[in-house]
Amino acid sequence: MKTIGVLGGMGPEASATFYNMIINICHKKYNAQQDTDYPPMIIYSLPLEGFDETGIVDQEKVLRQLIKGIKVLESSGSDFIVIACNTVHCFIDELRKNVKIPILSIIEETSNKLKLDKINSVGLLASETTFQLDIYGEILNKNHIKVINPSKEEQKSITKVILNVMGGKNSISDRKTLLGIINNIDKKGIKAVILGCTELPLIISQKDLKLKIYDTLNILAESSIEKSKS
Repeated sequence: MKTIGVLGGMGPEASATFYNMIINICHKKYNAQQDTDYPPMIIYSLPLEGFDETGIVDQEKVLRQLIKGIKVLESSGSDFIVIACNTVHCFIDELRKNVKIPILSIIEETSNKLKLDKINSVGLLASETTFQLDIYGEILNKNHIKVINPSKEEQKSITKVILNVMGGKNSISDRKTLLGIINNIDKKGIKAVILGCTELPLIISQKDLKLKIYDTLNILAESSIEKSKS
């Protein structure tokens, strides 16, 4: 199997969850038992500077650190790279130019999954930077998928929840906040909702909703295993 290079640390708990997702998918989908049934992985946890509570505030500083991170993974023997963070995928084109190995995009893999499932309208929960830079909008529009975003006030609440999760605070009230926002978006006729920040699956899951949830971190984990096995 090919070696997966994981650039994590954004935040660290989401990266740990990604690793557990890889293990669980191997159990459930591939009946993994022996150590050799799991893909080889190199995980580089990179604490990024240049962020505040809203997301990226210094793009040049963040990009420099990301380039360093992917080069560490490349030189360490990774066959391809995945990044366990939605927001920094605004740099995906620049990052791909700086290494010779492929970088899977969490945005592209999620869009491909929606297209495969014939979803034509989605709600999107994500960081403020993800919305400001329209990281999902462009590729989803190309696939003729309509995106419904939360209101500005709802986005402030989402940002607060993300920060709480990054600080290890997974509260019932935060879960209720997110479910309320999703319920409001659902009234606009969406067919599914994207959890477009890797912290969000740590607080809500499909069992909390009848509406179909697309967990971008889990989608990336599934795609990573498939590519490792290819």
